[in-house]
Amino acid sequence: MKFSLYSKKNRLDEMQEQTMRKIESHGFWLLWGSLLAAWIVQTVFGAADKAAGEWVVFMIGCIYTGVACLRNGLWDRHFSDTPPANAVWSLVAAVAVTLICGFSRGYWVGAVFVGVFTGILCFALLQLCAALTRKRREHLDDPKDGE
Repeated sequence: MKFSLYSKKNRLDEMQEQTMRKIESHGFWLLWGSLLAAWIVQTVFGAADKAAGEWVVFMIGCIYTGVACLRNGLWDRHFSDTPPANAVWSLVAAVAVTLICGFSRGYWVGAVFVGVFTGILCFALLQLCAALTRKRREHLDDPKDGE
């Protein structure tokens, strides 16, 4: 009798597979949000140097998710990839960075400068990613590739 802890064969039916994917998705977003919240709290209370581990893990998750979505031509289930939507999310990022830097450092002029720079950089990156996603989606949907 052979004992194995792992099998390459999927042992779940379709309903179980869908439930498992939902559980994994919720777990990922719970982990992502918790790491972000922990990093923000540590930064605001002056312990940013002790938050390096959380930041590294958080960024690994962000980079992996971003690259995987770009490779598969996926944007988001609920939000569009239009310039106005990207401008709104860039503004949200700019305000968040301004508040975090302002409260953690107490130097609001510098915080506003960093926030504006973050908003501009975020908008540029979102526009670039939206263009890459559209291009990849067109490539994946091209019927000539299947022949």
